[in-house]
Amino acid sequence: MSNKLAPPELKAVHPLGKSPLVTIAAPSLSKPIVLAESAAICEYLCDHFATHLVPTRWREGCEGKVGGETEQWLRYRFYMHYAEGSLMSLLMIAMFMGSKFLTRSYD
Repeated sequence: MSNKLAPPELKAVHPLGKSPLVTIAAPSLSKPIVLAESAAICEYLCDHFATHLVPTRWREGCEGKVGGETEQWLRYRFYMHYAEGSLMSLLMIAMFMGSKFLTRSYD
């Protein structure tokens, strides 16, 4: 049975052994960028490689102003962080409870 700890190979890339993670190399960088945390990875990839997936952030004439965001962008940002925060903790509890109870017999 696995001890559920990060293997040494993963800790060599990220000190906390976080997963998932993405390593990004670019000619202008002296060392690769290492990104951990699902929402941060998704936001970085969207910002650089899939801008068409991100709703327009600012209402016209409200650029950079508090409350100037579009409703679509606020919803996008909410669900991005909901998946990482509120939803993930519930899924983790279900996973740990399931792994404990899947090995028991309830006859």
